[in-house]
Amino acid sequence: MKLGLYGGTFDPIHIAHLIIAEIACETFHLNELIFMPCAVPPHKNHLNMSDAHHRLKMIRLAIAGNPKFRYSDMEIKRGGTSYTVQTLEMLIQRNKIDPSDLYLIIGADNFQDFHKWKEPEHIMELCQLIVVGRPSFDLDNFNSGYRNKSYEMPIPLMEISSSDIRDRVKNNKSIRYMVTDNVIDYIKKNNLYSL
Repeated sequence: MKLGLYGGTFDPIHIAHLIIAEIACETFHLNELIFMPCAVPPHKNHLNMSDAHHRLKMIRLAIAGNPKFRYSDMEIKRGGTSYTVQTLEMLIQRNKIDPSDLYLIIGADNFQDFHKWKEPEHIMELCQLIVVGRPSFDLDNFNSGYRNKSYEMPIPLMEISSSDIRDRVKNNKSIRYMVTDNVIDYIKKNNLYSL
């Protein structure tokens, strides 16, 4: 079984996340892909991050209907700073999966700082790394020793980000087509991201 892991804050999960996940499943023949919202991101300042139960609920709503997608609250239950290396070790142990069948999806923005992650060499031993392009990051300019050990996955480049969506909600602008309709309804119902 080939398993994909897609971590992040997902605050909120948006269409680009879903497209990336779908293309990864298709390109790498993944049987399942897990969306893993973090408890506390180690490399980002998210003091105003939405509560975990809201982020989990939005993921559940957004992935409904896709039999390959699932989500996990493993990092949230573990609490504290969410380190990918610990999550990969737990996934391998729980799923009895070989590292050659475990795929970690990260964006080019995160790949740029991958050498600063906790135990990056060990991460590379625990999984296959998929790097996804972002509009403002040119992978050709990266001089990372990890680049030749990872897979680059081309995707349609979309300038959609969770932070932009939060700002649009705060400023009473439309987020239609950026997130699924059921996530829009959830954001409105729970008054997320408003001033």
